Amino acid sequence: MTEHVLWYRRPAETWNEALPLGNGALGAMCFGGATDALLRLNDETLWSGSPASELVAPVVTADEARDALAEARAAVADGREEDADRHVRRLQHRHAQSFLPFADLRLRIDGATADQVEDYRRELDLATATHVAAGTRAGAGLSHRTWISAPHGVLVHELESDEPIDVRVELETQLRELGRVEIDTATTLLVQAPSDVTPPHDEVDEPVVYEDDAASVRGALHARIVTDGTPVRGGRVLRATRVTVVLATATTFTGMGRMPAGTERAAARRATERVDTAIAAGLDQVRAAQLADHARLYARAELAIGVAADPERDTAERLRDLAGADGGGAVDIGRDPGLAALLFHYGRYLLISSSRPGGLPATLQGIWNEDLRPDWSSNYTTNINVEMNYWGAHTANLSEAEEPLLGLIEALADSGAETARRLYDAPGWVAHHNTDAWGYTQPVGDGVHDAAWAFWPMAGFWLCRHLAERDAFGVADEAERRRAFRLLRGATAFALAWMTRAESGERGTALSTSPENTFRTRDGGSAAVAESATLDIVLLRAHLDEFLRLAHHLGHEDDPLVAQAQDARAGLPEIPIEDGSIAEWPGGREAVDPHHRHLSPLVFAYPGTEALTPELGAAASRFLDLREDESTGWSLAWKIALRARLGQPDRVADLLALVFRDMSIDRGDQSGGLYDNLLAAHPPFQIDGNLGYVAGLAECLVHSHGDAITLLPSWPAPLGAGSVRGLVARPGVEIDLAWDDTGAVTSARARARVASAHGEHTFRAGEREIEATLDDAWSVLIGE
Repeated sequence: MTEHVLWYRRPAETWNEALPLGNGALGAMCFGGATDALLRLNDETLWSGSPASELVAPVVTADEARDALAEARAAVADGREEDADRHVRRLQHRHAQSFLPFADLRLRIDGATADQVEDYRRELDLATATHVAAGTRAGAGLSHRTWISAPHGVLVHELESDEPIDVRVELETQLRELGRVEIDTATTLLVQAPSDVTPPHDEVDEPVVYEDDAASVRGALHARIVTDGTPVRGGRVLRATRVTVVLATATTFTGMGRMPAGTERAAARRATERVDTAIAAGLDQVRAAQLADHARLYARAELAIGVAADPERDTAERLRDLAGADGGGAVDIGRDPGLAALLFHYGRYLLISSSRPGGLPATLQGIWNEDLRPDWSSNYTTNINVEMNYWGAHTANLSEAEEPLLGLIEALADSGAETARRLYDAPGWVAHHNTDAWGYTQPVGDGVHDAAWAFWPMAGFWLCRHLAERDAFGVADEAERRRAFRLLRGATAFALAWMTRAESGERGTALSTSPENTFRTRDGGSAAVAESATLDIVLLRAHLDEFLRLAHHLGHEDDPLVAQAQDARAGLPEIPIEDGSIAEWPGGREAVDPHHRHLSPLVFAYPGTEALTPELGAAASRFLDLREDESTGWSLAWKIALRARLGQPDRVADLLALVFRDMSIDRGDQSGGLYDNLLAAHPPFQIDGNLGYVAGLAECLVHSHGDAITLLPSWPAPLGAGSVRGLVARPGVEIDLAWDDTGAVTSARARARVASAHGEHTFRAGEREIEATLDDAWSVLIGE
């Protein structure tokens, strides 16, 4: 059974009940009121600050950084790790900037209340990217339909009533309002973003700062009413049966890492032009273009499992039903496996809606945020979260959605060169655990944040893994490979300067953390900074391997950095195993939190592609056993992907029971699940849990990291029989397959999506091994 619709029998009261729309640039959360329709709007380019935010005093000087690093290295060498933590905090700057809400659009029907509405239903159709809320009032039909067009860059909200109604169309903003112009049926709202927003985990006297002469983003929203009623001043429409609002936004943002330029009035002209163009084209034509554009991406892949859902149970009720009739039992996804397919489709939909070529990457909340001071600034956390957003992009047949991440990496490489020189006296470029649309690269924390997260100069190496995967999936062309080599080379130059060499010749890192975790010190305390945390070794091994591979492919063997990289790679140790488990830090260090949400030492197993020997696979599995299953939403998604990579479908099933928990119940801040709108809870909402789930379930369906493409390697039994089409395997092979409820593949076919994937391929399905020569046409592997 295919699942593509979320629906509910009452309007949303909170953000975690509202439903998301987006075209990659403009986002809306639809609350679905029939008599009071609220849409909370975001523009992907509306951020606080600018590139100048990274230069706001106090900035750590090169001399201060040199002293702090020397003291920290000495402390680690002496076994005084807590002192090392204190010294690296001296490298901290302030904070990265925040992704912000733009405005609220509201349509109110005069004299009408929600309790007058009967037969209410709201839904989000993932296949058409359309939100509908409808019901009857005094026997007359009332409906709202909302959609956002990528081709035309506009949001369209259509209100229709069987009887004439009076409607108020309102626009409000939390930003500084610079002006508002109302002419006939059009309203233009002019805004200014703050020059600085301090994240809510930091207490300051003035957390939101506006400066008249600062180079902060300015923007405009233009909304036009099209109606058969009588418009009057102030956004009111009288005696209408149809009220349509066509809306666009524009800002002075010019690109990642670039200073804003222009004025809010110039932005208003661009927004107005988009609305004018859409209306002139005819909204039926705009709608047709929107549907075709969305289908071009969304319809590429589909998962069908389970039987038809009970039509009387809405999405929130189905989620609660997984825990039994009274909602108090253990979650069993086998009660309604169609929800697993719906969540897979939802994740693909969210990526399409929040990340498009030419735009910005999906933030911690995609393209949707309602708070002026959002949790973790709703920006980019680079020690797992922004990477996880794109783990499933290739396998789920949405490779172009990852392109904005390349733009962010380039912005970090540009700004990170100065940070590498000033803080580390090193060539190349560096980035730390938190960044924003401006390419912020310094350690955050104002000198008081825990080194466990704030000190991590390894972000560039993890981000560069995405460049390697694009090539592995056949996405990159020669121009992109050259672009990637420049980025890899800069990160390699930093790596060679940052690595240490022992008398034995072994390479490592003198100051190292395992993201957000700490270990017990000899005196019973805790610390974060040590030598050569396993994640450092894993990332450096993979990075240098890819740099050397690409250098050979492009004919750059004579680059002097290549010989240095070869020497450094030869000196890196194997991944450490202690007591049968992957060691998070070598030398028998004990984690303060043995069940920590981060699984950093296992990056080599997933999303990495290192060959898993029996010993390495067993040690990775043991590490997961010791971590245990309970965790945050995004960590559960990572664990699913890891268990799937390890070929452990029963453990995947255990994790699915946690993913599909109802988060209307307070479970604490370290237990994930799903809100009523199926957005994943860290908690709070983080989109990486949704997008990581896509990657994890795809890993259950196909493996392509080894010497063969393996079909259905880790499918969990509770999900039963099904089929999937449109998955993509390395090196660019598209796959359709079906299976029965025993987990046996009953049919499969494949084709080469790109010329580089033409040729011989080996497939495995259970005990079967199939050799096939692929080209553009479909080849049957199993079945007829």
